[in-house]
Amino acid sequence: MFAESCVVQKLALTRDGSFGGFGAPDILKGTIAIIDRQRLGPEEIESLASRYLHTHEQQRRLSFEFPQRRDSFTIGRLAAKLALKCHLDDVSPHDVAIGSGVFHQPIIMGTSDGCCELGVSISHSDEICVAVIHHKGHPIGVDVEQLAEADIVPVLNDVDASLRQQFFELSLNEHEAASILWCARESLGKVLTTGMTVPPKLYEPTSVSEVGAGVRLNYKTFTQYQTQVMPIDKAWLAITLPAQTKIDFGWLEALSS
Repeated sequence: MFAESCVVQKLALTRDGSFGGFGAPDILKGTIAIIDRQRLGPEEIESLASRYLHTHEQQRRLSFEFPQRRDSFTIGRLAAKLALKCHLDDVSPHDVAIGSGVFHQPIIMGTSDGCCELGVSISHSDEICVAVIHHKGHPIGVDVEQLAEADIVPVLNDVDASLRQQFFELSLNEHEAASILWCARESLGKVLTTGMTVPPKLYEPTSVSEVGAGVRLNYKTFTQYQTQVMPIDKAWLAITLPAQTKIDFGWLEALSS
């Protein structure tokens, strides 16, 4: 994927719509961290965990019975802390804990005034982990997926003909279309804090259009949001954000090329 095991990047966001009660310099900030799990060895994981994880996070990670679950938790928190360190250079990641809400959504727990305004979204596949730090007034949800061939039919089962045609016109095959739809649903569900508990039809996009090296999805039910999906190594990276916000993925295209 990338030459490094970890890539951290501040997101370039611009917006045509309202900023709510915040100024553009405050609300249009986001930072993403991407970890290539295949390049991160056990010793490096332990070293990073000791430097970046809060005491509560250390206790929780050690409570997991199965190594795979423990590693997923650890790397997810590490991605969030790496993004946070870049986002707020005056805050020590070791002093901030990423807790869990009643819907198991990640919550930033810190005493800093800057932390109080921030939200975080975390996702991981077998090979890649991604975390995004964002302002709570400008929600962002992230997902990364490597969809199995066996899941193609179930995902596409209820997709109408017009949407299938849009994917076809973009020269995307069924596996690619299903992967894009699935990770878009997941990232949208994270923004809404609903997860995948609602009928998939509610998440179905009305349009799919080409944007740079990826695609943009717009929704009928949730018109206030858009999802942009990019290929990343063997997976797909989906970021859901407010519809009137523009995001520059040029840095990711350069890294992936």
